[in-house]
Amino acid sequence: MPTFQGLDPETIRKLLEGQEDVLTPQIRKEQAYFRALPCPVCRNQATTSLIDGARPFSPGAILPNRVLVCTRCETEFDPYTGLVRKVISESV
Repeated sequence: MPTFQGLDPETIRKLLEGQEDVLTPQIRKEQAYFRALPCPVCRNQATTSLIDGARPFSPGAILPNRVLVCTRCETEFDPYTGLVRKVISESV
């Protein structure tokens, strides 16, 4: 059975030397978008993001798929569709 063998960090640095950083601007844009989204249940502005374990990547996307979790009521929702995936707390 094949196993994954990662590259050592120094090799990665050498391969990326002189290349344009395309990830950082996308990450900052996504983080700003997430900060502006309120929880669909309690309208709290504070959320944390997690990688969507069921669908970690989409074809053609450079960032992993994420879900947001409200820090107040622990509701888990899709930040792009607003679909509530899990409600933990019944009292908000």
